[in-house]
Amino acid sequence: MSSTTKRITATLLAAAASLALLTGTAGPATVVPATAATADTAQTTGKNATTMPAAPSAGCGTEQKPGNDEKTITTADSERSFRINIPRDYDASTPLPLIMGFHGNGSDGAEFQNYTGLPQLPAITVFPDGVLKDDGKRSWQGAPYASDADDVAFVDDLLDEVESEHCIDLNRIFATGKSNGGGMVSVLACHLRDRFSAFAPVAGAYYPQSTEGCDYSTPTPMLAIHGTGDATMHYDGGHRQGEDYPGVRDWIQPWADASDCEKETERQVGRKGEDVVRTQWTQCGAGSHSAVKPGRSAAVELYSVADGGHVWPGELVYSGGGYATKDFSATDTIWNFFLSHPGATQGPDQK
Repeated sequence: MSSTTKRITATLLAAAASLALLTGTAGPATVVPATAATADTAQTTGKNATTMPAAPSAGCGTEQKPGNDEKTITTADSERSFRINIPRDYDASTPLPLIMGFHGNGSDGAEFQNYTGLPQLPAITVFPDGVLKDDGKRSWQGAPYASDADDVAFVDDLLDEVESEHCIDLNRIFATGKSNGGGMVSVLACHLRDRFSAFAPVAGAYYPQSTEGCDYSTPTPMLAIHGTGDATMHYDGGHRQGEDYPGVRDWIQPWADASDCEKETERQVGRKGEDVVRTQWTQCGAGSHSAVKPGRSAAVELYSVADGGHVWPGELVYSGGGYATKDFSATDTIWNFFLSHPGATQGPDQK
């Protein structure tokens, strides 16, 4: 990605995303340009991004119609729904990254894709729907209000299907989500680690259920974004839904410890006067606690957005309550982190 590439404005991206969703066809595969912060991150941690070759999934060679479609999959629990976006220039012989995006409590995959703009990335993007509960809301594992559904098994099955029917790069499988969806990302990092290369929750709801039984022994590329003014899931932790939950720094520290990161640095990375602090744990994998796989980086990062609310920073449309900056993009930042952190995953043929 060229550092001289001009940043696409939020207005143009929103218009393109809306047109793509209305017509059922994604726009041309366009890499979202890096901000100053993400460009710096790519330079310092992304040495593996271009050196790790693609690992084609079993679905390579299978023709698929580009577009943004709603589909279903039958699991052990029930029939589950999800949205999948295939870029307009999809080539069945060219493995693409796969991004799974998880909505918050009371939302759904369609809403999540709309405010994030993730379908505009040069990747296949999948947006699963949580189980619809009696209260009329959809939610995920990792929260006290979650249904009894085995969402980890659902995601495992969904990955099997997508990788078997589409040309996916098994070295570039990623998960992101907001709020309860961020808590689900935490669950997946704990219990389905081998299926993903890197993780990136935003405004995560890190209830105790999101880390229950977590094995932190495996180095894991992890990025978190959280607003210091989040009134729903407080930056420093709090009490909600009958549970005490940790602050985002306390939640992410075990991942830095798991990766044996020896150095912690902080840097102001906001643009246009925006107050955003990036905390970066680097020099990872040097100790005896962990064993970073060859060619893999296990860096851990936290972006703290001053006064940011329970939102997706850089949102294209409304994403939650509180202040939402337009000068710092969660989508840009996450995409560049993902590009910088490829890693081998376990496809359905290796299970």
